[in-house]
Amino acid sequence: MPAIADAVASPTAQREATRFLKECWSLQAVAYIVVGLRYFSRIRQLGWGKLAVDDGLMFLALLVYTAETVMAHLVVAWWHGLANNAMTDEQRRLLDPHSKEYRLRVNGSKTHVAGLLLYTTLLWLLKGCWTVYYGRLTLGVYHMRRWIIGSYVVMPATYVACLCVAFFKCIPFNHQWQIYPNPGNNCEPAVSILQTVFIMVMNTMTDFYLLAIPLPMVWKSNLPWRKKLFLIIMFSGGFIEMAFGILRCVSILTLGDSDPAQSGYWSVRESFVSFVLTNMPMVYPLVKRFLEQSIISLSGGRSESGEGKNKSGVHGNGYPLSSNPGYSGNGNAAKRRTMMGRHPLSIPDSIWGSEENIIRSEDGKAPGSETSNDGDIAMQTHVRVSGCGGTTSVEKTAIMEPQMSGGSGRIGGQQGIIVTHEITVTEDRMEGPSTMRW
Repeated sequence: MPAIADAVASPTAQREATRFLKECWSLQAVAYIVVGLRYFSRIRQLGWGKLAVDDGLMFLALLVYTAETVMAHLVVAWWHGLANNAMTDEQRRLLDPHSKEYRLRVNGSKTHVAGLLLYTTLLWLLKGCWTVYYGRLTLGVYHMRRWIIGSYVVMPATYVACLCVAFFKCIPFNHQWQIYPNPGNNCEPAVSILQTVFIMVMNTMTDFYLLAIPLPMVWKSNLPWRKKLFLIIMFSGGFIEMAFGILRCVSILTLGDSDPAQSGYWSVRESFVSFVLTNMPMVYPLVKRFLEQSIISLSGGRSESGEGKNKSGVHGNGYPLSSNPGYSGNGNAAKRRTMMGRHPLSIPDSIWGSEENIIRSEDGKAPGSETSNDGDIAMQTHVRVSGCGGTTSVEKTAIMEPQMSGGSGRIGGQQGIIVTHEITVTEDRMEGPSTMRW
């Protein structure tokens, strides 16, 4: 049995197997850390009661990803990368059904079948997470609802199509681990051209569909170019997933007969990349806050924007946006402008700004505002009336429910956010009627 001897005894094969197993479980450990940060960030912001559907799907995806890693481990460590392919008809005929190689090839083929089903399920669970997340992201954008509804149809339909190919490409099903006679390429799960190409095409098409939801919104938004560019890069992770899917397909079709374990290698790698990219929007606010606090600590003091007014005339840690009505770029209410259509681009931690001035104080509350247990965003209106009798200031505060990812925020120890409107009313008392300027 030269094939099994070469697979087991070759020093090169042993080193490659050991290297892959280390890579496999290292990626798995990183995935656990990433999903742990996701849940820490979400629970810290929202609490247990307001976790969304995609949080449940992500936990299920973590279980499936773990099972897929176990299957890849079995293929390499237990079955030595063997399956029912890469054999001539003569080798199939002479192989003893009671031999060790026969058992390894049969079990390897069965494990490949299970691993491919887990691989497909994981990818489409992650697509489901993106769909739910984009549903929140586009809430209120009516022309985008068609895309979201379409995604709820397209994703399950393509997943069912992939399952149909997996189960019906080889009939009867148990021929997928048959050794002799030759069952044909469709019944060789490690190198099946039909299944490999079909999953790659469906995966690429659905990734393009999902990318078509956020990218046009970000491109047309009024966000500063720096933030807009970052969002485009973050949401363009689907292109990386597509690249890994294509690499997996090419490696299986070109190297599968010489190394059947290629299917397990690239399935694990693509799954890891998809898993991390799907969690990035939820993990980034936590990482950003940690980096900001570290920089402030290393600088030995508070940030300049936290003391008094910044150069834009906004109190505290503010981000003046051009869509703020009455904002002219120098902090003065000088012009009356028509309110632009609000773009409801909502990212966790409200880091991308809004159509007003976003102000955050050091103690978690906005200056001069009150907060409630239901949210940490307040709206404050300052009305200043000036005229012959002097100037009168009127301050009005109202609580708004924040539109965050998955629900409202909480204020315990968190940074508060206040949205301010400043209106100047000037009254010139002449002989004629009063004139009010807004």
